[in-house]
Amino acid sequence: MSDVGTEETGATGPPRTPLHLAGSPAGYWEFHARTYDRFVRYARYDLRSDELAEAAVETTFTELLHQWPRIEARDNPTAYAWTVLKKRLIDQGRRRLRTALPVDDPTLGSLLDERAGTGDTADALTLRITVRDAVRRLPERQRDVIALYYLLDQPTPVVAEVLGISEATVRSHINRALPRLGRLLDLPGSRPEHGGAGS
Repeated sequence: MSDVGTEETGATGPPRTPLHLAGSPAGYWEFHARTYDRFVRYARYDLRSDELAEAAVETTFTELLHQWPRIEARDNPTAYAWTVLKKRLIDQGRRRLRTALPVDDPTLGSLLDERAGTGDTADALTLRITVRDAVRRLPERQRDVIALYYLLDQPTPVVAEVLGISEATVRSHINRALPRLGRLLDLPGSRPEHGGAGS
């Protein structure tokens, strides 16, 4: 006879809604449905922890909800939300997690085929960690583009929307980042062939 029966049994009513979403405007729901999973995937890549990633994204969306009318009026709400997420990732203590947790994401497959074919599991794990470190050494915007496009398999229009840039700029960042990654990973063909005898 508790008046909280539906919470305890889960037998009646619509699927449970987090409290911070209850009564939120329709535009917020649509935005949440479109971007939440992408943000969680990036946060998992960045923090290497499901629990911390979900906490960071929940905090992000709570903050967005509180400011929603102002955010919805912006030219690109997704780009603004991305900057909020990046701040929350920093708040979750990236430094503490950089080396503590395993790597389990897909990684720049086409760049790594030549090195990953050895069949050695330890070598493959070392390679994945090396790739993560190399991606982290890129300038921030290139790092975000590479992570979204290659590691999280997001299409160019989505990357452009999330970062608040044009698709041409996304392609430009990719074109500049890939040679730099090749040099950081010392991949065959990544060294400049022009410029004389030593490079």
